[in-house]
Amino acid sequence: MFRDKAPSWAYFALLLTSFGAVAPLAWLFLLSLDPNQGVASTSGIYSLKNYASVLFQSMMGQYFLNTTIVALMTVFCTLSCATLGAYAASRYRFRGREPIMIGLLLASMTPVIAVLVPLYAMAAKLQLLNTYSILVIVFTAWQLPGTLWLIRSFMNSIPAELEEAALVDGCGRARAFFRIVLPQLVPGLVASGLIVFVYVWNEFIIAVSLSAKQDMRLVSVGLYFYLSDFGVEWGKIAAGAIISIIPPAMLFLFLQRQLIHGLSAGAVK
Repeated sequence: MFRDKAPSWAYFALLLTSFGAVAPLAWLFLLSLDPNQGVASTSGIYSLKNYASVLFQSMMGQYFLNTTIVALMTVFCTLSCATLGAYAASRYRFRGREPIMIGLLLASMTPVIAVLVPLYAMAAKLQLLNTYSILVIVFTAWQLPGTLWLIRSFMNSIPAELEEAALVDGCGRARAFFRIVLPQLVPGLVASGLIVFVYVWNEFIIAVSLSAKQDMRLVSVGLYFYLSDFGVEWGKIAAGAIISIIPPAMLFLFLQRQLIHGLSAGAVK
């Protein structure tokens, strides 16, 4: 099967779009190598001083550990709850199913700032401030509706006849789910998990409000504190930002095949 060659303007548009995406990162990388903390222009002298300062002379390592723990726990809790909920919403018919699903989706559209004060008050009353637990609970609750809808679309693409055949052969409902449905759902779970992971990794408002204690800060909050009353340490912010990009980028690099397969599978029933 032969395909027509793309017009020249399409290549130009792709090149322009790629430049627009890469240029800010390139500028950020050059800024991170400038030891003189210049932001408008670089001094022409480059070193790894800012990276050494961020990695070995600050608590950024602890912030990375905190963020990794919270992100992985949130992904696990969100996928576990969303998978079970999506299975019920996809395979069972019950009164009010669609209104409940729509209500969950509408609830997730509420701006974070609108519920931040009640969340803080509840966390303080339960003595959960500056703990992993409150961050995981809030992040999971915030990501659960959208993830549930996404996994439900993947679930709908799996033929129900496969489960029915397993049930006829003697499998129980739970065993059929774990042996038949779950393996086919892996690409969708990978895609959903990556979305949740990146959200937690980049979240700032909830993190700075519920984990203000220094040794409990997340990466995004730690970068913010390079802005001080004595000036802005642009080189260190840039170095920290470059380092913080690496974990999500590596995940996308290693899981890109499953991500693309999962997103395309969820789009076609």
